[in-house]
Amino acid sequence: MLTDFLRLVKGFVLFIGPSEAGKTSILRRLVTGKFEEHEPTLGFREENIAKVRVLEIGGQETFRKYWKDALEQKPVKVFFVIDIAKDLDLQDYYQFVQNYPTISKRTVLTANKFDLIKNVPEAINSIESAIICSAKENDGMFDILESIASMRSKAESKRPQISKSEENKSESIENKTESIIKEFQDKF
Repeated sequence: MLTDFLRLVKGFVLFIGPSEAGKTSILRRLVTGKFEEHEPTLGFREENIAKVRVLEIGGQETFRKYWKDALEQKPVKVFFVIDIAKDLDLQDYYQFVQNYPTISKRTVLTANKFDLIKNVPEAINSIESAIICSAKENDGMFDILESIASMRSKAESKRPQISKSEENKSESIENKTESIIKEFQDKF
């Protein structure tokens, strides 16, 4: 079922990672502006954030086979969400990068639950494409949103334009991203 769905999906952002890392909590925070505790996702969930299709796949071993199916559809960006307080979650990330070296260039390590620790582990600080966040405390949510919104801006800039004023032609991706983020500021 998911495999058939994925064949139809184009231009999406993927949220994957170990079970109970907080993928759903991050997505719900971005959509509603509120923190909500959730049971682990059994299967997959779809959201639209900043007019970008976002797909989340559960982290239990039985669902990880679907990660590969989703990755084969070439998501625009992958957020690999871990619980920053769990060393095993970071090991899952390293294993993912090793298994999918070409995808890892489009992957953002999203180290959630920062509110549970005192200091960010050095191993995470050394990862260039990492966002330290806490869905519960709302830390790092704008960084995630900005990254998702930039995907929309990049996609829009690649579409052929029929007619635009000179003012619209010169608008940069950064300006589009800022306007998308401003749309969401009232939620936080």
